Amino acid sequence: MSTPVTPEPAADSGFACDSKWRSACTGEPFYGEDRSKRYCVLHFPGKEKTGQFKEVFDRKKEQKNFDFSGVWFPEKVSFAELGFFGPTFSTPVNFREATFSEGAEFVFATFNDGANFSAAKFSQVADFELATFNKGANFSKAIFEAEAKFWGASFSAEANFSLATFMDYLSFLADGDKIRPFNENSGLTLAGARIEKPDHVSFHTLTLRPHWFVLADPRKFDFINVYWECRSINREIESLQKLDLGFPVYRLLALAFTQLSVNAEENNRYEEASRFRYMAMDARRRESWRGFAPWRLSWWYWLASGYGERAWQAALVLLALWFLFASSFFIGQGSGQWWRASQTSSSSVVPTGVRAGMEASPLLGFGEALVYSASVITLQKPEPAPSNKRAKTLVLLETVLGPVQAALLALAIRRKFMR
Repeated sequence: MSTPVTPEPAADSGFACDSKWRSACTGEPFYGEDRSKRYCVLHFPGKEKTGQFKEVFDRKKEQKNFDFSGVWFPEKVSFAELGFFGPTFSTPVNFREATFSEGAEFVFATFNDGANFSAAKFSQVADFELATFNKGANFSKAIFEAEAKFWGASFSAEANFSLATFMDYLSFLADGDKIRPFNENSGLTLAGARIEKPDHVSFHTLTLRPHWFVLADPRKFDFINVYWECRSINREIESLQKLDLGFPVYRLLALAFTQLSVNAEENNRYEEASRFRYMAMDARRRESWRGFAPWRLSWWYWLASGYGERAWQAALVLLALWFLFASSFFIGQGSGQWWRASQTSSSSVVPTGVRAGMEASPLLGFGEALVYSASVITLQKPEPAPSNKRAKTLVLLETVLGPVQAALLALAIRRKFMR
């Protein structure tokens, strides 16, 4: 039961205000009780204080005292009168644990020295449209019960939404092509955020980095006209380590890449999905032994085709196999009888200087060795047939490895364009 009384000039000692909030109401008199707890007018949780609250609120604005930690706002917050295009805060702004019962409007606001909204509660729309954050923007543990709008907002440092709660829409939208919300010196943290309606989260015309979505599950987020700055795995890991999340960072990053690949694939962005799948598997590979683990099948899968996601890598390996086996056929045949002489035909490889029916072991020129190797890869069973164990072993290996590598190449090409 709230019991407002006539303010009296009393010291602020004995108030129920949290000690973390006292800086906001130092010198303020006792205003009223709520559930047998004493409050000043700033922290009293009731709309009946509106008139007297406005007097104190206006006084703080005139003094450019923007410490509102723990303040309970009985009406919509607006600082529009501080600037023609919107308020400019040249000193640090502190709304830590504040309650905005009727929403908050910071349209065109400029925060020059940091904005702290940690653990703040927005009961109605939180509008930060076209706001500019020139230093850090801290929304960690904030609760957004209605829409959170950051249309055209720009961040010059970290925008921290870790452990925040979003119950409705969350949207980041660039202001045309002129202002980008995030630049090379800024970032976004959503780690541990609770997002009750993930399909209500949208990012439009932005440059984003994958590690920003660690511990956020972006599978149902709406990404429109987004450019992904997929830096090296090591740089993404370094960025995560600075956050000190307390979890194995390689696994967290791999999970984020996997979830982003699901999002891309579900929205028919297959080439993007392929890139994310590769990064997910590569993050897991690098978790131990700095990625060098030839005793693992996954390591060979990476080497052969980039986990079936890199067509150029699969093509290079296929060409290397072709050239390697051709060189082996050409060089090895000088150490003994490698080939059985046979009756030539129009479909056979004809060894240089060998007549049909001769018993001597034929020799292949390097060009013929290349043709012979290509025939083995394509399962054509070329002649002459191998006659010793080494030659038979090489032909057998190429018969197995060549088609497998060709299949990996076909898979990598296919995954660029479809499921």
